[in-house]
Parts: sequence; structure tokens; C-alpha cells
Amino acid sequence: MCGIAGYYGRFERERLTRMTQAIAHRGPDGDGHDWRPGLGDGETVGIGHRRLAIIDLAGGIQPMWSDDDKVGITFNGEIYNYRELKAELIAEGGRFRTNSDTEVILEGWRLRGERIFEALSGMFAFGIWDGRTNEWILCRDRAGIKPLYYAQPMPGALAFASEVKPLLPLVGGVRPNRQAMYEFLLYSWTPGPQTLFDGVSILPPGTWLRWRPGRAMPAPMLYVSAQDAGAAPASFADAAAELRSLFDAAVKSHLVADVPVGINLSGGLDSSAVLASMIREVNPASIDAFTIGFGLADDELPFARTVAEHAGVRHHTVLASPSRIEEDFSRIVRTLEEPIAHPVLQTTFEVARLARSHVKVTMIGEGADELFLGYPQFKLLTPPFSFAPRRLQQQVFMAVACLMPTAGQLSGLLNPDMLDRDALEAASHRFDRNFADPGGVDGAAAFEFDYPMVSNQLMRIDKLTMAHSLEARVPFLDNRLAAWSKRLPTAWKRSSSATKIILRTAVADRLPASIVHRPKTGRRGTQALLPYLNDLVMRGPLSGHVDARTIAGRGLLRPDKVEAYLAAASNPVVKWHPIESRRRAKFRYALAVLEQWSREFLDTRFTEL
Repeated sequence: MCGIAGYYGRFERERLTRMTQAIAHRGPDGDGHDWRPGLGDGETVGIGHRRLAIIDLAGGIQPMWSDDDKVGITFNGEIYNYRELKAELIAEGGRFRTNSDTEVILEGWRLRGERIFEALSGMFAFGIWDGRTNEWILCRDRAGIKPLYYAQPMPGALAFASEVKPLLPLVGGVRPNRQAMYEFLLYSWTPGPQTLFDGVSILPPGTWLRWRPGRAMPAPMLYVSAQDAGAAPASFADAAAELRSLFDAAVKSHLVADVPVGINLSGGLDSSAVLASMIREVNPASIDAFTIGFGLADDELPFARTVAEHAGVRHHTVLASPSRIEEDFSRIVRTLEEPIAHPVLQTTFEVARLARSHVKVTMIGEGADELFLGYPQFKLLTPPFSFAPRRLQQQVFMAVACLMPTAGQLSGLLNPDMLDRDALEAASHRFDRNFADPGGVDGAAAFEFDYPMVSNQLMRIDKLTMAHSLEARVPFLDNRLAAWSKRLPTAWKRSSSATKIILRTAVADRLPASIVHRPKTGRRGTQALLPYLNDLVMRGPLSGHVDARTIAGRGLLRPDKVEAYLAAASNPVVKWHPIESRRRAKFRYALAVLEQWSREFLDTRFTEL
């Protein structure tokens, strides 16, 4: 796991050094910089890297060049099937000097071109400079676990990096992108490929980009073939057995490392299932598990202790003071770069801080809710709710999933001179195609997998773990497992009263019954901190972030309308509404995040780093 950066254009060499220094936290174990002459006078190819050494500690130094010194790579991530691919490539004439997964991508590109991308199983973002054709190749993993940002700061130039900050001086600082701003205010995250930073884009998951000097910026291209998911297993019992086998294989592959691998243990079904598979491959006494609590209602510490004791692992816990939320708020927002209004930002940040004091790599349980329909909103797509009109299904689903204002509500909150109705309309209908079929679950599941998981869950995890130089691995997002899950009928995943049915069945004999049958509810789990956060912004130390003066000063929203919208939370009709009360609490918190983002980025000059 590392940080990458590169460019082509009329840039001085010191620029590349400053770009990699801005992401030094992603790779404290080493840095590398290489340059090559470009095609025109004064044009240069720069390729930089910050390393967090996980695989081939001695031989995996980057940037790495091919044996003929013509093709170079800077790579962030892990390729879990690199040993198998290496054997294939050797048979095809590949030449290897290291035992690193980096060189497998490099030789794979040299021998197979873009066909190598689909063969990669792992999490990755990389840039390849191919001196044979004078072009940059950018690529991102199919699940979107690792981010890759890019910009064209001037005609004939290209720059890219693992994070946004290295690119801001090149695009002239921060100018908010209005479309992305609307998307944040509607969803509490930005779905890409536009970011809130005008001029900076993010490469979509499962795509690659080929850029050549003197050419227009091309559109990213999908590298994953459109394949039939295939037939479902013959029976539910067969499917549960197959899931156990696939999941164990995924966890085993994710344990590949030359350093110890720990686990973030929440006490929920998903991370507990990961641990149950880990101890089949690794001595439990050698595994470090990490859990954070805040001493608030619904803390997950007791559940995590139950699982850790059952598995026999070393369990590290910290009961953090809720005051840490306000103390770390600015650093977290600055670290995220793209604002995300997620109630568990602090939890992710705290557990990463704890884990990094013991290990460099940790497993996490993200992805199971998307694959096996674990979120509460999926209930709305099962009978009797699925008989409702499509548009109503979509509205309620998105309301529960995002807990943010509707487009109609938002249009009344925006200052008239900041309201672009066409852009707002486009943002609000961004995901209509996912709900085109009445009662259809596949489209809604694809929405959760392709957008909130990538731009909310995985983005939060990447940025907040890498802030502590910690690599987080996501075995539920293994290529084979994710594709296989699409074959299963909805009834095997959830009903109107049960969630993740097949996953619970698959691990039933591996975990305590209290964990296997533990429910997920909207007011617990990820939402447990929301009331505290709402109070923190209403009358605590963050109250100045969402007061009338601050809102008026930014000019985006109308203070009187915002105050009226938020004050309606005390109205009995809203207060006891299952969605509207939490929608206002979440929006208040989102406004505090947006204000802090404005202080960190709009009020700071990024002309230099």
C-alpha cells in the first residue's frame, strides 16, 4: 500500500517531490522519483512513489522499470494472485528480478497490454509510463477500493495522484464544482467522476485511461468484460457451502503479506465472519484484533469481546472519549479531502490509530451488506413494499439510504443565485436507471455497490486508515466472490424480516449464536453516533459551523430557510417520523462537515505545497 504521483508537461523536478511529500503519510517506508524527457522542449515525464512496505520488503522499491528501461510503473495496492500470474507470465516470456506484485503488473502490461487488468485480483491504482508509445496508462481496481485522481492543468499536460492535495497547486487552487456540491447536499458524498474540486476528476472503478501528449483527454474505458453471472447453485444448502469455500479462499488470498495482518473487529456479523476464516489459516494467538468504543448507547465493544474470546485472538480495545470527535474533526475533514457526512468517521479514524500501533495491515468487513442485501433500505424492495409504484420505491429507498434533503427541499434552501435548476435536476436523477424496474432488487444493489460503497464507505476507509499509514484489506470484495453473489436469488439473501440470510447460514457453526443472529437497525450500528453528533453541532463546540452568520457568509444557502428546515425537527410530525427526524440530524452534521471543508480548502491557498 502506497501513495503514487506522476505527471507529463512543463514541470520542474521539484514539483514531483512536493507532490509525493503531500502524500508522505501513505508511504513512510521510502520514496522514489524518476524523470524522463518528454516529446517537446522542456517537457518532462515525472513518476513518483511513497512506499508502505508490505510485500517483498527488499525488492519492491518503486518507481519500477522494465528490464529494457522503457516501461515504468508507480503502484498503490496489493495484487493477491500475483504469484499465479507471475507463473503464467514467465511461461509467456516474462522476465522478473523481484518477488513483488508490482513487477507482475509491469510485465503483464509489457506482454499483454490492457488484457492484464482483468486478470488482476486485488485492490489497486497505478500509473504506467510506456516509453515505447509515449503514453500514460492509469488504472483503478474494479471495486474502487483505491482512489486515483487526475487533472489536465494545461493543454498537453497530465498529472495524477492518490489524493487530491498534490494536484491543487497545478489546477490553480480550489474552485468548488457546483454539480458535485449539489450531489453532496443530496447524498452526503460525491459519486464522481467529478469531485468537489473543479478541474480534478477521479477515475471510476474498473476503468483505465490511455493518455498521449498532444491528444484530447480521453474518456475512461471499462476493462471488466460484461459476463453472464451464470446459474445459481442448485439449492440453498449448496450455495451456503459454496459461499464458505469462496469466502475462505478470499480471506486466505488477502493474508498474503510479508508482515503481520490484523483485523478491525466491530462485533458485527461481517468482521466476525472475516475473523472466523482467518483463524482457519493463521494461529489465533498471533492475530491482533482492534475495537473502539465511545461509552455511548449501543457501543459494540461487548459484542467484539465475545467474538475475540471465542476466536482466541489478542484483543486490543480503547474506550475513546466522545470529546475526541470535536478534537479530531478538522483533521478528519482535511484528510478526507472530499467531504463525507458519515456518522462513523471518528470510529474509523480511532480504530486505525489503534491498529497502526501494532500492525501495518488490517482486515475489514466492508462489502457484505452490499453483496448480501444487509441494509435496512433493501426491505423496501421486498413484499409488500415492492408492490408500490417504482418512483415511490426509489424515493423512500434513497431517503433511508442517504438521510438527506430531497431535491425539492434543497432548491428551497439554496440562495437563488446559487441555484442552477438544470444541474440540480441532473444530480437528483443521477441514479434513476438503477430503479427502472418496479420491485427490482438488482439495480438498487448495483447502486449501493457502485456509488455509496465506493464514494462513502471505501473512500472513508482509504483516507482515514492511510492517514495512519495503515493498509485496510476488504476480502468480501474479492473478484470471484462479488461476481458469484450476483447469481443468488434475492430470497437467499434477505426477506422482509431477515438480512444476509445465506451469509448467516454459511458461518452459523463458526460464531456464537448471539453474533450470527445479531440484527442491524437504522438507529444502531453506523447511526449510533448520529444523535451525539447532532447535539455537538446544535449546541456544542461545533455550533458555530451551522449558525446563521456562518451560513450567510458562505453564500450558498439561505440562513432563514436552513434554520426553519432544521427547527422543524422539534415538530411532533417530524420528530416521530421514521425518516424526517434523522434526515434533519444528518443534514445538520453534513453542513458542519461542509463548513469545515470550506475552512480547510476554500480558506487556504493551495498554490504551493
